[in-house]
Amino acid sequence: MLLAIVIALFSSLVYACIQYYRYVARYPKGPFPLPFIGNHGVVDFERQHTGFERISKDFNGICTIFTPSPLVHLRDYELIKEAFIENGDDYIGRPQNKMFEMFAFAPNGGVINSIGDNWREQRRTALSILRDFGMGKNVQETLVQSAITDMLDYLDEMKDRTNVDMHWPIQVMIVNVVNEIMFGFRHKYAESGPLLKFLLDRIFSSKLMFLGISLPFLVDLPFIGWHVQQFVIDNIHRALDGYSTDDEPSCFAQAYKQRMLTNKALDEGNLYAVCSDFFLAGMETTMTTLRWAMVLMAKHQQIQDRLRAEIHSVVGTNRLPSLNDQNNMPFSRACVLEVQRCANVLSNNVYRETRQSIPAGTMVNADIHHVMAHDPLFVHPEKFNPQRYIAEDGNTLRKDLIERTIPFSIGKRSCAGESLAKVELVLCLAAMVQHYRILPCEGVEIDLEPLARGLLRPRDQNLRLEKAF
Repeated sequence: MLLAIVIALFSSLVYACIQYYRYVARYPKGPFPLPFIGNHGVVDFERQHTGFERISKDFNGICTIFTPSPLVHLRDYELIKEAFIENGDDYIGRPQNKMFEMFAFAPNGGVINSIGDNWREQRRTALSILRDFGMGKNVQETLVQSAITDMLDYLDEMKDRTNVDMHWPIQVMIVNVVNEIMFGFRHKYAESGPLLKFLLDRIFSSKLMFLGISLPFLVDLPFIGWHVQQFVIDNIHRALDGYSTDDEPSCFAQAYKQRMLTNKALDEGNLYAVCSDFFLAGMETTMTTLRWAMVLMAKHQQIQDRLRAEIHSVVGTNRLPSLNDQNNMPFSRACVLEVQRCANVLSNNVYRETRQSIPAGTMVNADIHHVMAHDPLFVHPEKFNPQRYIAEDGNTLRKDLIERTIPFSIGKRSCAGESLAKVELVLCLAAMVQHYRILPCEGVEIDLEPLARGLLRPRDQNLRLEKAF
């Protein structure tokens, strides 16, 4: 009897393994997966940029990694372009996961992780509201310059700038731009730091996020999702307090609330979800990129000096740099592109989901990190060299390199906040270098090894600021 049970169990296991590898054979080849757990034991989820690089390098630009669910990994630019642009409609889905739903406040809510008709309606409505507010480049520029002025005033008032933590001034500047658009108010510098640190430490630095993606039932535990939701809810309540839909809206949240009266696809859950998407996506990646810009400038003084000379020559010192100045500042534009390429803050792109070609519903990852760090067109990609983007005429930029600098991804699901983020990066870097020499603290060497915590962040290291004029 016991022997029969053992034989039956063994036979069942063999059959299950055979079925599993038939299932595996439906996907592009990749590292050999173990039955049922796939490649999960060899994927470093905290350092995904190096983990995926290590296990996918032998598969000619495309492979499948089982985590244990299949993930088709694209690391060649031409393959990414073919998938997301030339066949974009086949790759507009998003995998549905309870961790993602936690950020969306509702199943299939918001604009980042939603799919189908709701994604189209929420994205269309959001972009329409922003257009109605006149959120073209001129208005964006005015908001960003105002926030930069507040940041520079804060730095100017410091009695000691020999040991400055630039994390919080940059963060408050970025948050204030997004907050003013979404909720109609700004944070005061003196009151913001602890609150923002508390929030971000629980969102982006927590291993619980990655645990929740792998084990979605854990998201139901209150200590994972509550902090994120409550912060956004509080801001929306503040924006809507005393607001009547008969009044002219003064921020995104009020305008969305007003449109809920005439559009059944808009509801309170999606209001929270869309605001959460724009707030989180519009803040953390841009802030992290600007933090990288500061340490890269501190590390590369000759590049910083050349950038400052161009800014002072074109703009002077009596006003802030503007977007119109960029036409006359090719090195400034090249510096922003090279900062984005080297910062490369997304260790892993937001997954998409296929509709056909490979089995429908498969997660697909475009490894934009690999493209910007290893594409053959970037000669000596390990070096910080803005000059690489400038064409032989000394004034125009190389389109082939710009095409491969894709921090916002590409295709129909590229970042909806790309326009605002570019304005923030261009104007903030130019203003900081215009006003200050950004230096390492005395006796300290700048460390460019990233911290991999969801995003690739610069290590905490204070800087020394000296007035540039």
